[in-house]
Amino acid sequence: MILVDSSVWIDYFRGTETPQCERLDALLGTEPLAIGDLILAEVLQGFTSDKDFNQAKKLLTSLVVIDLGGQDIAIQAAKNYRSLRALGM
Repeated sequence: MILVDSSVWIDYFRGTETPQCERLDALLGTEPLAIGDLILAEVLQGFTSDKDFNQAKKLLTSLVVIDLGGQDIAIQAAKNYRSLRALGM
């Protein structure tokens, strides 16, 4: 099982071409991948559109989520961050 860090996921979702993103793309669907719940929050909070947020959440939560603080807390933290950012805070 491979734990993928937030920096790789952020580049992946931005479409940035890096060796790490190419490796991640090759591993998706072929190898068991994991994400930490705090990494999940960090990645999800970067999405501005609800559609992109929901698509990323669906993909990321289909992986093994390793509890560091709790998956529900991580997702709620990302939603709170996005809401505050939308208000200009």
